[in-house]
Amino acid sequence: MVWKIILIFVAGFIVDLLVTKYTRFIAEKKIAWATILSGIITVVNFVLLTMILQDSASNGMMNILAFASGNSLGTFTALKKA
Repeated sequence: MVWKIILIFVAGFIVDLLVTKYTRFIAEKKIAWATILSGIITVVNFVLLTMILQDSASNGMMNILAFASGNSLGTFTALKKA
């Protein structure tokens, strides 16, 4: 269970970095890269959400918190580097 939470946290972190890159590509009007990242982000989010929702209520809540924490740290990291 701990490994799954860690993996979901890391996935949330990486997804948020990808979202930041996606937003930058949109701002720079790099249509092809923005389109590719949009598809990747959508697939990864749905896979992760499916994994999170398949667990029991208590495990699901821990997974949600891990994903949200990873997203938050990803945002913080992306903005610190900018």
